[in-house]
Amino acid sequence: MEESETREAVEKVIGRMKNLVNSLEQMSYDSINTTDRLLNLLNRAREYNQVIRDGDLEERIAASEAIGEILDELIRTSFQVNNLSHQLEVETVSQRDTLESICQIIDYLYSLS
Repeated sequence: MEESETREAVEKVIGRMKNLVNSLEQMSYDSINTTDRLLNLLNRAREYNQVIRDGDLEERIAASEAIGEILDELIRTSFQVNNLSHQLEVETVSQRDTLESICQIIDYLYSLS
């Protein structure tokens, strides 16, 4: 492998690594926001549950409808978490492959010296 080919290979692998790191950072940010949303929804559901126990009939009906809407949102958000988990898995595998490429390049460079 010529020096220019080695340089191009290194630049390509480093570019891929930078893209992977950016993707992982964005997915981490998305995961934090999604889990925050889940926690907020569950807290609201707990508050409405208290209304169902202690409120009058009109308040109970309204609280029950609100809990139904929260459950729908919890399902949608759970699908988002599931999708994020699968994306993180794919990115992690890509990162491992990139690391192997970096190790191969380093081994090659050491063999030249």
